[in-house]
Amino acid sequence: MKNVLIGFTLLLLTQTAFAQGIAQTVDQIEGDLLNLDSNVATLEAVVNAQTALIADLTAVVDALVEQQRCHTRPGDLQADADGNYAAGVDWRGCDKTGLQMWGPYVGGATTENLTNADLRGANFTLVSIIGVEFHANLDGAIFKNANLAYSSMEGANITASTVFINTWCPDGVNSDTVGGTCANNRTP
Repeated sequence: MKNVLIGFTLLLLTQTAFAQGIAQTVDQIEGDLLNLDSNVATLEAVVNAQTALIADLTAVVDALVEQQRCHTRPGDLQADADGNYAAGVDWRGCDKTGLQMWGPYVGGATTENLTNADLRGANFTLVSIIGVEFHANLDGAIFKNANLAYSSMEGANITASTVFINTWCPDGVNSDTVGGTCANNRTP
């Protein structure tokens, strides 16, 4: 009986040690899971911060690209083999207040032209665009207190939304004296 009692005691001690070992293992696993959850939360915060930074940098790059587009200079007036001019400058929606251009019609550079240009919605307040070819889309463009003398707007798309206020048309007539437009005064 003594051997049975010793065996039973050893069995109880083994079970207790085993249970304690399992409890310690479970506690360690739970601690590891808490650490893992904490690490995941930290990584999610880092990813969110990096995503926000990427969005901010993308917005800055987009703004710089837009600014570059609005500050592009017109190109050379060169026709392809079929006599068509290459795409012109894209100043769509740009503020070109105070711009000064002297084109080939008054002895300026051939690079000073607006052939095939997209000028929709551009602001041309207080500009002097003299002797320049305006074969451009002027839908919604604003010419206020502008001087377009000796320029040619022969191929320009002038629409009802193109604004001319106190602007000297290519033929030297002020837009205010001819119905607020240069549509009928396109050439010098």
